[in-house]
Amino acid sequence: RQLAKTNGELRWLNEQKNQLLGMAAHDLRNPLAVVSAYSDFLLEDEAEFSADQSSMLRRIRVSVETMLAMVEDVLDFSAIESGTVRLDPVELTLGELLSDVEESNNLMAEKKEIRIVSVVDPEVPRVRADRRKLSQVLNNLMTNAIKFSRTGSSVTLAAGFDPEAGIRISVTDRGLGMSPEQKERLFKPFGRVGVEGTAGEKSTGLGLAIARRIVEAHEGRIEVESVEGEGTTFTVVLPASCAIT
Repeated sequence: RQLAKTNGELRWLNEQKNQLLGMAAHDLRNPLAVVSAYSDFLLEDEAEFSADQSSMLRRIRVSVETMLAMVEDVLDFSAIESGTVRLDPVELTLGELLSDVEESNNLMAEKKEIRIVSVVDPEVPRVRADRRKLSQVLNNLMTNAIKFSRTGSSVTLAAGFDPEAGIRISVTDRGLGMSPEQKERLFKPFGRVGVEGTAGEKSTGLGLAIARRIVEAHEGRIEVESVEGEGTTFTVVLPASCAIT
């Protein structure tokens, strides 16, 4: 009885924590969005400012975008932890989805002189999945790959299919890599690996935890292979049942 009571109290506390996180993140999002909009407005007249003023405005813009991304991560995580992962599966073409993901990450990659290479097997069938959420997973993996890649290197985005093994979508970087100890913390909420991006980029430590929950909701899994100092490959594996053949 005592154990059941304790477990019940822990579940209640966890629910309260998720609600608090969600409310705090929701209330923070609006004022941050306002700051972001005003910084964009000011940057439209960038020619009127001095070099130092323009630099400060751009720093404000980058900081706000970073904070907004963190807030969105917290909102996603609190929703997922509350058991509200709802999928809206549609038929989609992986080649088109990966092309969109590549385009979304091109600017970030160009800033670090990183080349994105897409390799999509022409035999990959159309799939049935939640487009927005799968895109969120792949964008998270791509952002991390670029973040931890060295300037001038490349990131490979690939997709393949095996009737038995299922659909495999991988993101490979030639960056910092991870130790076995760091890999153990990867998918834990707030489980940062203790390493900054190669340009000092920060993270909430929630992105991969969210990505794993989304992939598991599709009855799939995320695999990771990494060699410290050489690079990392994340692979999203969707079951063959997602394929439309």
